[in-house]
Amino acid sequence: MSRHLLTIEPFDTDGFRFPGYMVSSTAPINVEDKTEDIVDRDPNEVLKEIVDYLQQPEGDAEILIAVHGYNSDKSGARWWYEETRKHISQNYADHVSPRFMVIGYRWPSEKVVPDSPGGLAKKLLNGLQFLKGTFKAFKALPKPLAIAGMFGLSLWVIGGIFNTAIAFLKLVSDFTILVASSFVLTISLFVVVIILTIFILRISGYFRDTYRAANYGVADLVEFIRQLDSQLVQQAPNQPRIRLNFIGHSMGAYVVTNTVRILSDVFDRDSIGNLDVSNQGKSPSSNIGNVFRLSRLVLVAPDISAETIISGRGNPLRSSLRRFDEAYLFSNEGDMVLKIASTVANYFSFPASTRDGGYRLGNVIVGSPGKFGLEKNGIVNVDDRGKLLPLKGTEFLNCLYLRQGVPLSKRQEEIGLEDDRFIAELFTYFDCTNYRENGKGMVSQALGKSFLDYKDYVALVLSGVDGHGGLLYQRDADFSRRLIYGLSCLGFEKMLTTLDPNQSDQQVLLKIFSQRCEAKGIQVLLANERYDRDVLFQPELSDRQGY
Repeated sequence: MSRHLLTIEPFDTDGFRFPGYMVSSTAPINVEDKTEDIVDRDPNEVLKEIVDYLQQPEGDAEILIAVHGYNSDKSGARWWYEETRKHISQNYADHVSPRFMVIGYRWPSEKVVPDSPGGLAKKLLNGLQFLKGTFKAFKALPKPLAIAGMFGLSLWVIGGIFNTAIAFLKLVSDFTILVASSFVLTISLFVVVIILTIFILRISGYFRDTYRAANYGVADLVEFIRQLDSQLVQQAPNQPRIRLNFIGHSMGAYVVTNTVRILSDVFDRDSIGNLDVSNQGKSPSSNIGNVFRLSRLVLVAPDISAETIISGRGNPLRSSLRRFDEAYLFSNEGDMVLKIASTVANYFSFPASTRDGGYRLGNVIVGSPGKFGLEKNGIVNVDDRGKLLPLKGTEFLNCLYLRQGVPLSKRQEEIGLEDDRFIAELFTYFDCTNYRENGKGMVSQALGKSFLDYKDYVALVLSGVDGHGGLLYQRDADFSRRLIYGLSCLGFEKMLTTLDPNQSDQQVLLKIFSQRCEAKGIQVLLANERYDRDVLFQPELSDRQGY
C-alpha cells in the first residue's frame, strides 16, 4: 500500500455502456488528521485505464466531471455521482459520444451534521458525533475569545444572582435594580453574542469548507486533469481534442470555475489583447492544455458571487468562463442556504461596500421582457413562433435580477463598463423558483410570484423544502435532472433533438422545449449565441470577440 495525492475508484460497469470513476482528494478535514485514504490499487494504474478508454479509435471522446458542494461527506458525494451516471445511462445512453465517461470529483468537505438514515441508535450516534465536534470546536477557540465569552456568561449569571438577592432583601429601590440589571445584561449579552456568533460560524463549517475548496479541492482537481493531459499526450499526441464538461453544485461551482481559471492558457496567442480592463481585443480559445477543449459548463445553485457574470475588474473568473462553448445556470430565489447562510458568511469576507455585492449567483432571478411587465414561464425571450427576441447588452441584463428592483443592469452601471460586451450574455438561465412537479413545488412553495417577500422566506424555511439541492436530489424532480444532465452530456442542440425524434425543425423543437419548461413553472433566458448556433445553425451571427 502507498499514499497518494488522489485516489481513483471505478464504478460498477454492469449494465452501463460507458464507465464512471470517483476521484477523491486525500487532503484531510483537519490538518492534524492522518490521511486515511489508503487504497490497494495504485491510482496511476486506474489513470492509465482511463487513458486507454479515451484513446480507443471509434468516435469522439468526452468527459463529464461533476463536483459536489458544501457540507458533503464522501458517501453522499459518491451516491450523487452514481445517480448522475445512472440517469444519463437511462435517458441519454444512445445520444452521448462513443467514448463518453462520468467522473465524480470529491474534495475534502466537512459534513456538519451527519445524515441519519438508520434507526434511533444511528441517530443517537450521529448526535454524539456532532456534540463531540462541537466540543472540539470550543476547545480550539482562541483563549482570549474563550475567556471573554466565559467572562460575559459569568457576569450575566453573577449579576442575576446579586440582583435577585438585593431585590429580595429590598436593600435599594426597584428603579436602581432595574438600571443595574439592564447595564449588566447589556454588557454580558454584547460579549456573549459576539463570541457565540464566531462560534456558530466555526461549527457551521462554511469558512473551513471554503478554505479546503480553495487550497485542496481546486489544486488537486487541477493536478488530476494535468496528469491526465500528460499521459494522453505521451500515448497519442495527435488525437482530436477531448471535450471537458462540468457540473458544479453549490461550492462545487467555486471549485470548477477556479480550476478552469488555473487551467486556462494564460499566454495563449488568441487570448492576449491589451492591459485595458475592457480588453475588447481578447478572444480566448476553448482549448486548454494539449488535448482538452472546454465544452459545457452547468452551474447548479452556485455558491459564488453574482459578480461572476458582471463585467468589471472585480470579476476574477471572466476570462475563464468565456472559454466554454456553452454555459448554463440553474438558480432559485428561494434557495435559503444561499440567500441567508452564504450571504451572511460572505458579509465578513467579500470585498463589497453594498448589500447587493454579497448576493450569490444561485439566487439570480429571471424576469420577462414582455410588455406591461407581464411575467411568463418558458423561454422569456422567444415569441410564440419560436423566434428569438434579440436582447443584447443592457436589454439582456434587464431580464436578470439580484433582488426585486435591482436588475443586473443597475449593478453593472454601478461598476461601470456599460459599453462593454457582458459575460452574462454567454449564459442561458433557468430560474426554477416556481418549478413544480404534480402541482408541488420542488425547490420552493411555487407561489407563482415574480419576487418573494420576507413572509414567503419565513414560510419557506418552516416548510422544510430543500431549495439548495432539490433540483438534483429531490425524488420527484425528474424534469430538472433531465435538463441538467442532458445539457451537460449532450449540449443544447442535441438535447432539443431528444424531445421529438420525428421532428427535424429546430425552431419547432425550441417551441416544444419552451412549452415544457412553461408547464413546469421554469423561466428560461436563452443566450443569443445558443439560438444562432443551435437553432439557426448560423454561428457567424455570434462571435466571442470582446467578451
